[in-house]
Amino acid sequence: MRKAITAATIAALGLVSSAYAQDDLSYSFLELGYVSSEIDDLDVDGNGFGLRGSYAFTDTFHGFASYTDQDYDFNVGVSQFEVGAGMNWELTPKLDFVGTLSYLDASIDVPGFGSVDDNGLALGAGVRGLVTEVLELRGGLKYVDFDDAGSDTTFGVGARYYFTKQFALGGDIDFNDDGTSYTLGARFDFGK
Repeated sequence: MRKAITAATIAALGLVSSAYAQDDLSYSFLELGYVSSEIDDLDVDGNGFGLRGSYAFTDTFHGFASYTDQDYDFNVGVSQFEVGAGMNWELTPKLDFVGTLSYLDASIDVPGFGSVDDNGLALGAGVRGLVTEVLELRGGLKYVDFDDAGSDTTFGVGARYYFTKQFALGGDIDFNDDGTSYTLGARFDFGK
């Protein structure tokens, strides 16, 4: 399944057309979404909300931040904050390579045991592309190294469908050795 998703994403991004009439990819937006996660080894599920945003300082440099808050089985609460910077390089007029560096802070609250906090750094690399006038796809890898929890690599894919130049609905799937996370959300793009 994961290989099929990876192959489909790469194939779709390879079909990006330079005849697309939309403006270039925007790195200035706000998103609000519903997040659902599954942790495989523990067989627990969680859901909640996520908020993320990005702001383009130049044509190739942007800053970003995100916050997620989820409630898991057994009343376990998990929240994560991330802030970072990214560089984007144009591969074609409608396809960008994106590299990111960020700081993460995670907190797990277990009833009766208190909370556990951890933080670390993340390094990401991926591509974003406009497939049609209204459809954007992304795919990439993120390596995270937490101080206490160790390191892991996450593969993610996503899509956004633009109803107008400023408003889109979309979703993301991110998975690693621990589990899978799904996000459905709305984006307001103020960079177009």
